[in-house]
Amino acid sequence: MKLLKILFVVGLLVLALAAGLIAFMPAKFAVDVLGARLGALKLDDVSGTIWRGRAGAATVNGWALGALDWNIHPMAILSGRVDTDLGLQGTEFQGNTFASITAGTVRLRDTDFSMDAQRLQPAIDIPSLQLRGRIHVSLAEAELVAGFPRKLKGEAIWRDAAVSGEAEALLGTLSAQFQSADDGAIIGTLQDAGGPLALEGQFRAAFTGYEADAVLSARDGNPQVIRALSYVGEVQPDGSSLLQIRGRLLPLP
Repeated sequence: MKLLKILFVVGLLVLALAAGLIAFMPAKFAVDVLGARLGALKLDDVSGTIWRGRAGAATVNGWALGALDWNIHPMAILSGRVDTDLGLQGTEFQGNTFASITAGTVRLRDTDFSMDAQRLQPAIDIPSLQLRGRIHVSLAEAELVAGFPRKLKGEAIWRDAAVSGEAEALLGTLSAQFQSADDGAIIGTLQDAGGPLALEGQFRAAFTGYEADAVLSARDGNPQVIRALSYVGEVQPDGSSLLQIRGRLLPLP
């Protein structure tokens, strides 16, 4: 009996030591061990612990995101998942979300982030104009499988939208509502909030690529918007511009 008690105490000490080592395991060591398992995500300037840490520079396929903070909830691991609060702070990207991760699947909630409007420049492909302002995105529902959205519902709002370059114009507030379709694609609509630019359109994004069609016009004959639209899409008989966009989602810019 005495031997069993000794073994029991030793076992508790070993478990306590292991728990302590894991609790204070440096985040950098954990990131180095994971290595290629992080896929396209690369974390540099890592500090803190595996549970509460920070990467001073996070990139995806060379696309700089900014500093990434995480706070992992240990108890969720007992249920076979990783629950973590994530915060992103960068010049072009900022945001927060709660992520619940199981094998191959990531579920997000309370997701709000913003990005520099210029990040849409490669997709929209209007060389004569530069996009100004920030786009704010909120997700009511998000589930990613193998890195691609399987369930998605949310809204993007571009407040104080503007362009500069060959023409300068204030566009007002523009927005997009989007959600997942039955075939797995993401579909959405585009509209304005009654500002200088009148916008109506729709878009679709799938693993194979994306496409968008939009009609843009100057509300109340705004001269700055009229000039800006002369560089956008094809001018229609009624003076509006038809913008058609086609492209591939992968690889990322």
